[in-house]
Amino acid sequence: MQTFETFYYVFLFAMLGLAAVIFIALQFITVAYGMTFNNRWGISINSKWGWWLMETPVFLAMLVIYAISFQYGNSFNWVTTFILLLFLIHYGQRSFVFPLLMKGDSKMPLSIIFSGVFFNFCNAFMQGCWLFIVYPSNPEKFNNMSAFFRVNYELSWFWSPQFIIGTAIFFFGMIVNLHSDRIIRKLRKTKEDNNYYLPKGFLFGRINSSNYFGELLEWLGFAILTWSFAGFVFFCWALANLVPRAKAVYFRYTHFFGDEFTKLNRWKIFPYIY
Repeated sequence: MQTFETFYYVFLFAMLGLAAVIFIALQFITVAYGMTFNNRWGISINSKWGWWLMETPVFLAMLVIYAISFQYGNSFNWVTTFILLLFLIHYGQRSFVFPLLMKGDSKMPLSIIFSGVFFNFCNAFMQGCWLFIVYPSNPEKFNNMSAFFRVNYELSWFWSPQFIIGTAIFFFGMIVNLHSDRIIRKLRKTKEDNNYYLPKGFLFGRINSSNYFGELLEWLGFAILTWSFAGFVFFCWALANLVPRAKAVYFRYTHFFGDEFTKLNRWKIFPYIY
């Protein structure tokens, strides 16, 4: 187990370093999907299938890790099971609901889909192994750490400051994300409409990519409520992908709508910051 734990933490640090590389690379490369789609990224398929193929693996992989952990002596834990449920609520919506609600006939390159599948498997390994293998193998080690880093997934964790604050942020971010997506989706009147429109109302009044802002809040909340290095690495990956994405979307709106958009004076993703 010690060998696996060492490998696990090396993997986390490697993923953290890769997130930094991705963040820098995306300052110069615009990922081609949605309103930034182009044909230079290779073979593409319908975005509905793309989202399903990209997001379903992490949903299934987390369930597999959870099930396998019981074969190796893991006992049922209310806290880690509840955390798994929060994770699956997000990815269940992304995998099985979000694609069905999409309108238009947009495309997504297979290269983007496979990249997403790769990260999602890596993320399932990070989050699932922490919750159901690394922590359960030696909970006393994490319970006895210094006060700031201490983790104790006993029932008392449900009323810890980390869990209460993190869960509140998680659900607030989910509401922002889902409602923002709904506003964007309703701009298209029919399923055949492939045009892009300027979203308004709700947080879009000040934040151009309020859907991405909401998702970042979700994973910030997740990192806090789990109080884990794995959750922190995931949040860094969300930042590395969504902040450059928000920048690309901002400039695409500028190109599409010109003065109508720029006079709104919106923040790209973080209110009063960026």
